[in-house]
Amino acid sequence: LPPGPDRDWFFHGYADRTGVVRGGGPGRKLRAWPPGAGLTTVGRWTPNPRVQALAERLVDALGYRGVFDLDFRRDDDGAYHLLDFNPRPGAQFRLFADTAGVDVVRALHLDLTGRPVPLGAPVPGRTFVVENYAPLTVLLPHPRELAWHAKDDLRPGAALWPLWTRHSLGRLLAPRTARPPLPVPAPHDPTHDETERASSH
Repeated sequence: LPPGPDRDWFFHGYADRTGVVRGGGPGRKLRAWPPGAGLTTVGRWTPNPRVQALAERLVDALGYRGVFDLDFRRDDDGAYHLLDFNPRPGAQFRLFADTAGVDVVRALHLDLTGRPVPLGAPVPGRTFVVENYAPLTVLLPHPRELAWHAKDDLRPGAALWPLWTRHSLGRLLAPRTARPPLPVPAPHDPTHDETERASSH
């Protein structure tokens, strides 16, 4: 399944005690690190009925209950293939907070404590950005959910940048030395095996 534009998708949701999926939605992975195979560094809440139907069908077939985070990749024929099933919140779960403020974790908490889960409207178009991997994307004027910075808790963002700056400078200033070649194993000598067996008797 080769990587490419518009091929990588994810779906976050919460399957309640009756199996109804709520508190999430489908998203498109716009950038990743490492490119083409890694974690989402920029993702957007994007309606996709096929991904939604696949996620709901999979959860129903498994009888799964709880929070889940799925990764899909679309092939050349347009079929979506499941790459990963995480039975937990994904890093970008807050991207899918609806107009009632419900995400998968809030839906889980409300459902398990016997309270109704408010039915908010989806907010497609919101973008999730990991600031240290996609700093220029932070400047774009679209609704976004940042991985590190939050107005009600500034400490993670404040801790990130000194660490990231130190890491980046270390990578830039480190001397680039060639790695030694890997040792090449000697050709196998079958007569050596016969000698070893004879000496052991």
